[in-house]
Amino acid sequence: MFLWRSLYRNMLNNKDAHLKINPIGPVERNHVLSPQQLFIRDRTEKQILFSMDEDTYEELVASWAFLCLREKYSEVYRIGGAGDHGVDVLARSSTSDAFDIYQCKHYSSALGISVVIPEICKILYFIYLNEIPMPQKYFFVAPKGLNASMLTTVSNPDSIRNEVLDNWDIYSDKISKKLNTKLTEDLKAFINEFEFRKFEVVSPDSFLEKLRENKNLYHQYFGVRRENIRRIETPTPNDVQSGEATYITHLVNAYNSASDEIKVTVDNISSTSYHKHFSRARECYWLAESLRKMSEENSPGDKDEFEEFITDMEYHVSDTYESDFENGFERNKAVIGDSRSFTPKSERIISGEISSGEKIGACYHLSNDNRLIWVKE
Repeated sequence: MFLWRSLYRNMLNNKDAHLKINPIGPVERNHVLSPQQLFIRDRTEKQILFSMDEDTYEELVASWAFLCLREKYSEVYRIGGAGDHGVDVLARSSTSDAFDIYQCKHYSSALGISVVIPEICKILYFIYLNEIPMPQKYFFVAPKGLNASMLTTVSNPDSIRNEVLDNWDIYSDKISKKLNTKLTEDLKAFINEFEFRKFEVVSPDSFLEKLRENKNLYHQYFGVRRENIRRIETPTPNDVQSGEATYITHLVNAYNSASDEIKVTVDNISSTSYHKHFSRARECYWLAESLRKMSEENSPGDKDEFEEFITDMEYHVSDTYESDFENGFERNKAVIGDSRSFTPKSERIISGEISSGEKIGACYHLSNDNRLIWVKE
């Protein structure tokens, strides 16, 4: 059994009813800014970080480890509640069975010795008892970091050891109220042999720098600054791409339902009267595809703003779409015409980017998903 699994087993056997062990995944985050909060810009990143409640901050750190450190970790678990033994977030290495521990401390000031050393004593004690396997690294994460004195201590492993041994009797009462936490000779020998370089700190600046790399996560907790949003232009390819096959099939079928000409195909369409319409349809599809990529990169959390947009469009054109028409091309033209009057929600990141081309393109994306089919059976 992997060491990290042993950790969970030992913690669960702690019989503490408040202990929770939650795997972190793309949809495990619960704290989301409301649409009205997304574009508020009157606070800096650090002010937002400082103002978070403890639960939101711990959730953010766990999601940060899962999403922003993917190359480092294969699995991330959030461990919360009484009896967590000083482990808030546990992250399993992607290359071995080793794991790192993150201890989150959302305090109103930088962490000092009186906060950090008791936590170190606690984790040392439970590793000594074999209730927690030996971690690869143990990181302190705090919105205001460590104070100068504590930073000096953490940077010197011998200083940490001396602080722990010299003041164990003072700090040991904070480890457990039920267990005998006195500094025995055996425990002292364990501490003397322990590798204190395992203890490190993640500074607020490095935390934020890495967080900015994942815009979905960043926007969920920090809101949107439009100047940081970029839209990747997606020119219309000369040749039809495999991903366009479905909506183009529906469109060609619509042409043929109205045409007295030769049978229209993608190969001969340039010689038919539908050539300009077909070209515009593809241009609009790729305009909307650019919008989809923008949404994918920037939507807060696990939201999909583009999917919300085209679903809204589907509702908007549904009455027109479901009406009777002489042929599929007439249905297509009526729906496309109706789409231009659609007013998108203003609270979305992508809303300012939606013009007539994107609205038309949304219909072709719906068609590509078989949600708008011009020639009905």
